[in-house]
Amino acid sequence: MKRIFTILAITLFALHLSAGNNGLFQNDTVKSEGYKGVSLLGGGFFLGYYGYGFFGTRSLSVPPINAYYEFGVHEYVTLGPFAGMGRWDYRYINSDYTWTFYHLGARGSFHLTSIINDLLDADIDEDKIDWYISVLSGLEIRNFSSQTFPDLYDNRVRIFLGPITGVRYYLGNNFAIYAEGGRGALGVLSFGVSLRF
Repeated sequence: MKRIFTILAITLFALHLSAGNNGLFQNDTVKSEGYKGVSLLGGGFFLGYYGYGFFGTRSLSVPPINAYYEFGVHEYVTLGPFAGMGRWDYRYINSDYTWTFYHLGARGSFHLTSIINDLLDADIDEDKIDWYISVLSGLEIRNFSSQTFPDLYDNRVRIFLGPITGVRYYLGNNFAIYAEGGRGALGVLSFGVSLRF
């Protein structure tokens, strides 16, 4: 877990340095021209894996984490790949087993803030708040291992499709925090950080 946070911190620091004068937390933003040609890079963690209860009854060995990259193909639409991974260890008096999940696929997001402003005559700052809905589709690879019950479950690969809704709040020109809810890759709630460039 420390390794994951260390890698994330180093990555964010390197991106901050590479941004030069347009630093991650710079507050003088430029008026948005939509998402065409814009890239979004993000990563975070999930809560509440489906089928196991909201927080689960497991001991976590690797928290459910994800990463994604989206590229703007339209004023309102971004598309790109994502990957996620989670691992849960169960330990009881006379038994032990481990579930490991990998998710790989694509996500498409429809960014709504400017549409909400137009429809409701609202004044939401589009450079600060990004409301969006996304659809995730891909493969879930499930691995089961156990010394006590080696043949209890088969390893499986299945296709999944999940809608989510989310919001990003930009702390500066390029750096945002986000929250997502819905049928995500590894859970019902996701929190993380995002970079726009």
